[in-house]
Amino acid sequence: MMRRIDRILALGLSLALLCAVQPALAAPIPSEPEDEAPTGRASDEAVVKDVLIQEQVADALASFGLTNDEVESRLAKLSDEDLRHLASNLEQIQAAGEEVPEYIWWLAGGLLAVLILVAIF
Repeated sequence: MMRRIDRILALGLSLALLCAVQPALAAPIPSEPEDEAPTGRASDEAVVKDVLIQEQVADALASFGLTNDEVESRLAKLSDEDLRHLASNLEQIQAAGEEVPEYIWWLAGGLLAVLILVAIF
């Protein structure tokens, strides 16, 4: 009787393991993405120059006393790594720091609300 239970248990466990194992279904991955934009110094310079031609950025640079020629010469002096870093992080740079981050307004509003509640009670 025990032998029969052992065989049934072994058969059930084997079937459970076989059913649990799924075949690996993977598609081949190309070695180079086809739709990726070309990278290199020229493309990084193009990205940076697209930002530099914006009026707000040009005004901010002019307020620091930089002419277009000086900006161009400084860009030419950047290493490839520095230029790539600048081009990839342009969206994080604020033009002349004129824009106040949204969280500052939330903090100021919260502080004002707390001060009003303290004054009332």
